[in-house]
Amino acid sequence: MPDIVVATPGRIIDHLRNSLSVGLEDLAILILDEADRLLELGFSAEIQELIRVCPKRRQTMLFSATMTEEINELVTLSLNKPVRLEADPSLKRPATLTEEVIRIRRTREANQEAVLLALCLKTFKDKVIILELHGNLTQAQRLEALELFKKQEVDFLIATDVAARGIDIVGVRTVINFACPRDVKIYLHRVGRTARAGREGYAVTFVTDDDRSLLKAIAKKTGSQLKSRIVAEKPVAECAKLIEQLENEISAIIQEEREERILRKAEMEVTKAENMMAHKDEIYSRPKKTWFATEKEKKILARAAKESLDQSNSNSGVISAQQAEDLRLKEKRRREHEKNLPRKKRRRLEAQREMLEDESKDEEEAQERKGGKIAKKGQSLVDMAYRRAKSMKSAGKKGPGTGKGKNDKVAKQHSEKGPTRQEEMHELFQNDMSEWKQGRSLKKNDILRKKSKNAFKSKSRYKRRK
Repeated sequence: MPDIVVATPGRIIDHLRNSLSVGLEDLAILILDEADRLLELGFSAEIQELIRVCPKRRQTMLFSATMTEEINELVTLSLNKPVRLEADPSLKRPATLTEEVIRIRRTREANQEAVLLALCLKTFKDKVIILELHGNLTQAQRLEALELFKKQEVDFLIATDVAARGIDIVGVRTVINFACPRDVKIYLHRVGRTARAGREGYAVTFVTDDDRSLLKAIAKKTGSQLKSRIVAEKPVAECAKLIEQLENEISAIIQEEREERILRKAEMEVTKAENMMAHKDEIYSRPKKTWFATEKEKKILARAAKESLDQSNSNSGVISAQQAEDLRLKEKRRREHEKNLPRKKRRRLEAQREMLEDESKDEEEAQERKGGKIAKKGQSLVDMAYRRAKSMKSAGKKGPGTGKGKNDKVAKQHSEKGPTRQEEMHELFQNDMSEWKQGRSLKKNDILRKKSKNAFKSKSRYKRRK
């Protein structure tokens, strides 16, 4: 057995149970790196099983960027007379880090890529990490891109949150959060790639209208002083035109990458089939693999881990990256649907949305001056604005002086149940359409009434009309 083994807990347990050449009798040091992330991904049962099969006379080291309650429980379970070493206090950002935000209004979300391109061409030109939610590269392609960036042969590295954990790249000057992080821990991991060892660095975060309350909570927890950066309209328009010109080329590259993935998968299946045919007897003669938990127990553990993660996210007002991606796709489908609407309807919706955003911004500033809070933790400004608009419409229908007392409590309870934004938008749209139809029918009735009143007063007038 080699002196050092690097593997996931599940892989080590698999080798221990199903391979005769692997054993931990001579294990001296057990290192669990990124322990908080392992527990978030649902490896708690595997970690506990690994600790159980390890020799008691050993040294155990836990490395974690954040100390959570689950980490403390793991410390109690796996360590004897633990010694804690902290490089920095919890939730503290580097003092040499300059943090900025770029606000992307809802009507300009389609130009978000153009804003990023203009920022990279005009301001941040080298040693830049751009963080997205997920990517489609293979492991070999990821390692190749990372190596080119380390050697400074390329100036920009577009990566996922994997690059924000456990990867030390010297000399990173700027981190751009193209996709807003959904949690304070993720934010700290991302911006921690720059401003290291006393060096200066920049962290720029793109913030849509749905992310404003979330980023404010992150800034409050970390004590960050976020500065607003404004990107000029002219370079953004030029970059948008450039992206539009390259759209066909980009689509061809994406299609080519998709075909390459399909081809790689087909080659893997062919190789697997060839191995099965060539080594059929040897493969079927092997004993069936075993695991420390049955299939039923694995499903129960996976369900429990998922429920625990959802519960922690709901308590903290934070959603996962997959949920954030689902919301983004849902919002994209909604915008595509609005594009197919008639021009007048689309302009009416945009005007209402901008009015709600301005009102919410004014109310937020007024609440900040009073030291109050604008919304509950985890509630977006847009949802609150839609609920307020709905309550105002219902109050206007009932008339002045109504809607107090018990009706307010009922409306408050209904708003706290939290209907989806799509339902709110649909209801607002239906109300606007009904009002428009009602006004149109009244106007039509007035015209018909005037015609019926003045029509056919005399034969000569009738002849003139003919």
